[in-house]
Amino acid sequence: MSAKQKKTLSQHIKWWWTTRITGFFKIRIFGYIKDTLASAPDTISFNKDALPMAEPNDEGITVVLTAYLRSQYLVEQIKALQSQTVPPKEIWVWSNRSSDELRDVSDLADRVIVSNSNFLFWGRFSLAAMARTKYVAFFDDDILPQPRWFENCLGTIASGDDGILGGSGVLLPVTGGYSSKHKAGWNGYQFSQAVQVDLVGHAWFMKKEYLKYMWYEEPFSWDNGEDIHLSYMALKHGGIKTIVPPHPSTDMSLWSCRPDYGKIVGRLGVATYKKSNHRSIRSKIVDAHTADGWLVVKKNPTFHLPEE
Repeated sequence: MSAKQKKTLSQHIKWWWTTRITGFFKIRIFGYIKDTLASAPDTISFNKDALPMAEPNDEGITVVLTAYLRSQYLVEQIKALQSQTVPPKEIWVWSNRSSDELRDVSDLADRVIVSNSNFLFWGRFSLAAMARTKYVAFFDDDILPQPRWFENCLGTIASGDDGILGGSGVLLPVTGGYSSKHKAGWNGYQFSQAVQVDLVGHAWFMKKEYLKYMWYEEPFSWDNGEDIHLSYMALKHGGIKTIVPPHPSTDMSLWSCRPDYGKIVGRLGVATYKKSNHRSIRSKIVDAHTADGWLVVKKNPTFHLPEE
């Protein structure tokens, strides 16, 4: 083995000059000048800073709302949540980038995430993975929960009907494809007991741990069908059913949404599903899951609707 070659004096000087002198001026001095002359960065000034994240809690509810094109209704939503007989520990808002609105509502909510990209409905579900509470809840922006909705959800779970709970459940047809003709909840059949459905929308309530199933597989479509994907993934990978808690016609305080509010705001709103026909893609999603082994509720031999 040949002896290790030593640098000559001129090589030592060249190495020292390159790494110490030239590098100092190029990186430190020129970098400082360039940064000084650069335009000031854009900043977002929040109305209110959030408190430090809480420690994990074996109980409690974290709510995730969204701001897109109808954030003017957030004030009413948040008041309705704060007035629950079982109020949430924290209320978070995901502010999606829209064509004409990116709104800071930190003076209303406990935490606000302002995104310069529109992550549609997926962002809120990924955000909730960071909640420190046992339960997480979600609401579309045209849903106004009634005072005992969370109490209703917790009571449903305590009675043995645990799962992905929601306020507007869909019973899919046995012939395949997607149809929301048969619903249970505030805008469908109003049962006095919990009922199993294939998927829920508008409002969700669940143990935070169930969110993990949503990401076990890539969605069939990123453009639509998050409600279908969540319910099927939870059932397939966790055996977790999707359930609509009681919505008795005699006691609307238990309902997930005040019906006049949901129908009026939804009709006046500009939600994507109001502007486009997504039935085709939703049918493709359902058919793909059915081919994968999804047995919709109506195909179960023991299926029957409870008394309204």
